[in-house]
Amino acid sequence: MRLKLKWGDVLVTITVVVAAVLLYYNFYEENSASKTAVITQNNAILDRIRLDQLTEHYTINYSGPYPGTIEAEHGKIRFSHAQCPDQVCVETGWITRPGEIAVCLPAGVIIKIEGGDSDLDIILK
Repeated sequence: MRLKLKWGDVLVTITVVVAAVLLYYNFYEENSASKTAVITQNNAILDRIRLDQLTEHYTINYSGPYPGTIEAEHGKIRFSHAQCPDQVCVETGWITRPGEIAVCLPAGVIIKIEGGDSDLDIILK
């Protein structure tokens, strides 16, 4: 038995493809030359690091019930060590582009890279 395409099937397929392309371009941010990593813990800013201006290895230790270490190099940042039970934050690896976020939920630590012309923002409550 051979299935026949109907106009409704074609319309739904085109709609899904167009929606996917529009969402991609809406959330895509260029890899700008200006990159600032903002590190927060429980809505308090721990540090702001200009990733595009780093010339040597930089580490930040954070405390709390699940302490850990964040390391940054020129243009990239990551959780290098954490004492949280699931280790998802460490397994995330390096983040490098404006708009990318790495999170350690048990420790309440968020790393977000902001670009020079970034208009995408996140609201935490």
